Amino acid sequence: MKKIISAIIATAMMFTLCVTSTFAAESWREAFVTRLMKIMSSDPSYNQVVLTDLDRNGIPEAFVMRDGMDGGISAAFTMKGNTISNIDVPNNIIGTCLSDITVYQDGGRYIFVGREVPRYSSVINFYKLMFDGQTFSTEKILKSYVSSYQTVPYVDMYGNDFLTNGYPNRAKIKDFVDRYEGINTLTATNSNAKLSVNGVDVEVSGYSVNDSNYYKIRDIAMVLRTTNARFDVAWDENLSAIAISTGVKYTIVGGELNSDHSAALNVDQNTAPVYVDGEEKEVLSYNINGNTYFKIRDIADMVGFDVDWDGDTQTVVIRTN
Repeated sequence: MKKIISAIIATAMMFTLCVTSTFAAESWREAFVTRLMKIMSSDPSYNQVVLTDLDRNGIPEAFVMRDGMDGGISAAFTMKGNTISNIDVPNNIIGTCLSDITVYQDGGRYIFVGREVPRYSSVINFYKLMFDGQTFSTEKILKSYVSSYQTVPYVDMYGNDFLTNGYPNRAKIKDFVDRYEGINTLTATNSNAKLSVNGVDVEVSGYSVNDSNYYKIRDIAMVLRTTNARFDVAWDENLSAIAISTGVKYTIVGGELNSDHSAALNVDQNTAPVYVDGEEKEVLSYNINGNTYFKIRDIADMVGFDVDWDGDTQTVVIRTN
């Protein structure tokens, strides 16, 4: 098994992250060491560990496998805030596929693929790895599923040397955890772009993610509230999804156009599905500082308005007529 899949570009860390955020991102290490010590003390055969950041929020997920077993993941956890959070893992997951991960990029969406060679077979199996913040799942795929996509730098750490005389060695576990160098490759900076609607300038704050402008979906609904492209936004409890209704005047909930954009301290890919007029849409969005942000062109495609870029004035131009 590979200990490190590929080098990671250290300079990808966003400079604007404040000292408090950096401390919070690093505080997981000691908590991970303590949790791994507890797991291995209960049963020292749980001594294979993978650290991987599937949700790309700067804090890895830890997967613990039993020594000598084909298959099952014995334990899995990550850290949310200042608390260790267990990860739900179905019993049929093949743990060894986590030791060899390649990441592909599809239009800003990252696809994690694990590679696994069964002990008694020469056939290579490929699995799409998915983590929604609570549950880890896999989908068996053909290599051709991702062969057309570009790979991106990524690190995945595997280790199995944590015991001394049959007991977990805290120093070995700490050394392994401390050597994890994964960083948050999801970076958002304050967008300097202006925004106009039908020739009228509007004050809407946004973020630049991967060189594209992203805006809070409710802010855009607010500024289009009286136009031909009006739409409403709600949370569908039954579907656990964002529900957009076109042609409906936006229902004000408060807090629109008042976002604090001093810094993007918490950025991760949104996993909630999006429905437009009852139809599910494949669209990439981000959770930034607790709010959902969409690429302005994706909103235009979903709702039905024209959007252009005026490079001379650095303005996102929206036309609804």
